[in-house]
Amino acid sequence: MLPKICRKVKELGIKIDYIEMEDNGHFGIFNDLPVILINSNLNKLDTSLAILHETAHFLNGDCDKYIKNHFQNDNIEFEANKYMIQEVMKMLDDEYNFTPDTNYQQIIDNLNLPYHLDGVIIDEFNNIVCDKFGMTPYYETDYFYE
Repeated sequence: MLPKICRKVKELGIKIDYIEMEDNGHFGIFNDLPVILINSNLNKLDTSLAILHETAHFLNGDCDKYIKNHFQNDNIEFEANKYMIQEVMKMLDDEYNFTPDTNYQQIIDNLNLPYHLDGVIIDEFNNIVCDKFGMTPYYETDYFYE
């Protein structure tokens, strides 16, 4: 997964540098070039997730945003995490060919993301399976959906 992610990011014109740092990653513009800094001590899965998360910041135009409060920052981080999960789920589907019987809880456990992102993983899993098998997404059959 990691080589595929790195190739796609480089095609976007974003440079990836690995350095020792406390956080998983950062993004920014250095010498007029978009650069992602990744903690060199991460394992391959965490490196993949961090690169996708930081890439989302570029794609969402977060370099140009002025963060006024922590609520705005939380939303920006959520959107970056959502993109990361969508991309990972697409790659996992390509590799494992999800079906309605696929155990999405195992995916949640293996990704080991913060629990508040479990719903995004479940939603993306359901979107993929529903698209592949012509099913109605569960949220469209939900009592409150109208």
